[in-house]
Amino acid sequence: MSAPNVLQISDAAVRPAGPESPLVLQGFTLSVFAGEIVALVGPSGAGKTTALRAAAGLLTLEEGTVRAPKRLGYLPQHPLTAFDPRWSVLRSVTEPALLAGAIKGDALEKAKRMLESLRLSDMLWERRPAALSGGQLRRAAIARALAADPGLILADEPTAGLDPVATLQLVDLFHQLTESRDPGVLWVTHDLGVAAAVAERVIVLEGGRIVESATMEQLAAQPRSETARSLLESWLPLDVTRARSMLAD
Repeated sequence: MSAPNVLQISDAAVRPAGPESPLVLQGFTLSVFAGEIVALVGPSGAGKTTALRAAAGLLTLEEGTVRAPKRLGYLPQHPLTAFDPRWSVLRSVTEPALLAGAIKGDALEKAKRMLESLRLSDMLWERRPAALSGGQLRRAAIARALAADPGLILADEPTAGLDPVATLQLVDLFHQLTESRDPGVLWVTHDLGVAAAVAERVIVLEGGRIVESATMEQLAAQPRSETARSLLESWLPLDVTRARSMLAD
């Protein structure tokens, strides 16, 4: 049996700055299936974050439709913005399950299990988000995004600013999540090296329109768009072997 479709955006048009502003997305159609990681790539200003926000229901569509699960996890590009700075990490990770209707004790235990599974030391749980390192904060943000058992995860440049080892850890983590929990993932990035490492399908965006959709192997072998060719010219593959060697040291 084929995997269910967890995100369907059809012919979407968006003017995020208001009705008189230019269209940032137009004729935008995209699907993500359960257990699948799809990378949305493109140059700065292509509309990647706008597409992610539209998928999350955070923007009003001028045209088209979005069908997504009621429970979804959103990972902003700057993970600190996912947290209330006054709350401990544990309280922040507990909150989504509470909002989804869980009993407080159950939500708390689930948050602890989630943080443990993401290898975030319990010594950090009562700290405020600003006290965590970049990698720790991203893990906490992922735990928060997963706390309500979402059917879809929307990730905006989740490896931005990370070194190759931390990037590989995050890529491995998302592979484990989709294998064990079966959410779909829409992963926004400008880095084709990361897209190649994490995604089964790569969608190339330019000027608010999808100009190419293919596997990374197909894209690298025969790019059909000028945007894809330009991205490939600056492509620096993630050195998985070296990163795993550094991780083992």
